[in-house]
Amino acid sequence: MEQYTNDQAFLEKYGPWALIVGASHGTGAACAHQLAAKGLNCVLVARNAAALGTLAEELSTQHGVSSKVIAADLSLDNSVASICSELEGIDIGLMVYNAGAPAYASTFLKAPLKTWQDLLALGASSLMEISHYVGQKLLARGRGGILLMGSHAALGGNKKYAMYTASKGFMLNFGESLWMELRDKNIDVLNFLIMVVDTPTLRKQMAESKIDGWDQETIPGVYKPEDVVTVALRELPNGPTFIHPADEEDKAGLGAARRTDLIERWAHTAPYVGED
Repeated sequence: MEQYTNDQAFLEKYGPWALIVGASHGTGAACAHQLAAKGLNCVLVARNAAALGTLAEELSTQHGVSSKVIAADLSLDNSVASICSELEGIDIGLMVYNAGAPAYASTFLKAPLKTWQDLLALGASSLMEISHYVGQKLLARGRGGILLMGSHAALGGNKKYAMYTASKGFMLNFGESLWMELRDKNIDVLNFLIMVVDTPTLRKQMAESKIDGWDQETIPGVYKPEDVVTVALRELPNGPTFIHPADEEDKAGLGAARRTDLIERWAHTAPYVGED
């Protein structure tokens, strides 16, 4: 499996700027710190402008890189167009799509339709729009990467999670298709599917639901953002899909099986649609 053996090689492939969508806390903030430590400047996108400002200061102080803050709500119309207008002139080499509303636990018909519309915009249409913009830039420069921070929820439906699993399933299939289309263009695409991760959102949900352990330093069975991000960045060249932690324990596991299946599927499809 391919890996970039040093930060300079990583920077040459994915630098000089990384775009991190959903950067305010948790895995997004951890990703910004680890990319900055490798020398990449960071465009930070999320709704919370204050949190992004604090993160930008940390990246500058701790890693000496530049940052650009874009406060935006991806569930709103025209938000992606506004973001893309601010990216003009910035040489983006890596996009990390980490945006995703918490898994709103409600049966489909009980929750307001607007809740599901916002989740669909965040997990599907905004992802598509910003990937199209950034992907064109990566194709023109002839190198780079797209990292989609997804979820095990993509692998199947679940009660009270209809739209959440659906949006994550969109991300998974979209990302795997992009991997097929871009893998010979020197552009890496990786779906990184994770289980429960220790974030402020998770702890808030646990506290509100009166679940023990939310106030402990370490929540049993829950992974730290820094640890999952380290694996995601390491595996970025090895798309299309990495299922954490199973594929960490078994290198020929589920992710490798999906890669083989995709290649075989294209062999059956190609005679009928051809290459562009």
